[in-house]
Amino acid sequence: MKHLKTIYFVCSLILLGLFTSCEQDNIGTLYEKLEGVSFANTNLTSATVQPNNPTFTVDVFRGDVSGTLSGSVTMKAILPDKTELSGCTVSDYSFAAGETKTTVTVNVDPLPIGVELKVQLSIPKEAVSLDGISTTNVTVNKSYVWTSLGKGKYIDNWASGVEYEVEIQKAEGFDRYRAITPYVQTLKHDDGDWGDWIASSSAPYVEFWTVENNLVRFATFFIGVNYQADTKQPIYAYHASSFANLSPAFSKWLDAKRVQLAPYYYINNVGGWNKTQANGVIIITLP
Repeated sequence: MKHLKTIYFVCSLILLGLFTSCEQDNIGTLYEKLEGVSFANTNLTSATVQPNNPTFTVDVFRGDVSGTLSGSVTMKAILPDKTELSGCTVSDYSFAAGETKTTVTVNVDPLPIGVELKVQLSIPKEAVSLDGISTTNVTVNKSYVWTSLGKGKYIDNWASGVEYEVEIQKAEGFDRYRAITPYVQTLKHDDGDWGDWIASSSAPYVEFWTVENNLVRFATFFIGVNYQADTKQPIYAYHASSFANLSPAFSKWLDAKRVQLAPYYYINNVGGWNKTQANGVIIITLP
């Protein structure tokens, strides 16, 4: 019996040693993982870059700041047709001692203007902290270069009914236009009798472009009026394509100088005024 107790005791020591050794290995691994890095999120806010400076930065974080740390990041740049765009680059990351955050710089110089690019950045898994984010995604586009064409005219017959001169801009190389601050004057004079529904700001521009068969699309914009002064729910102008079963045929070029927009004036989660099937709602005249 004494020998059995001795054997049991020895075996216990051996097992304890093995367990302790394994724990030491795990602690070492855990410590190393805590020294790693991470992106902020798996999906980031979209980025717009300038043609003459087609770069943007992405944050990289770490918890252990006891020394310097550097490493590499890989990149995939996917076009809308699912092919990869070559020539895009991403820099390495580098932390100085004491830094919890640094950035990497992404360059998308080969990206054509008007094309949306899906960028995926990845940190090698062995360099990522425990529960860290190793891959992040961001949608990128390159902004248009805008040139002023001079003074044109803008009238919103639903919102105000009074025509004003506005600056018209055109994207270089594209059939794409902007009417600059088209609601400032008409709201200043309260042509639409909106009273205290008038907001403190309105759309800085109304952007529209030709699609096909002389039809026009436009980006959603704020007309500068809130639905009811107490709730302050903004009234937006949406293209017909934002809603099901509405024809886009009424937003179109009338001739070489005039375009008409047929919006749905909509308060999010409330409702609105459907003018998508009418002529002459908004008329923009180019210089």
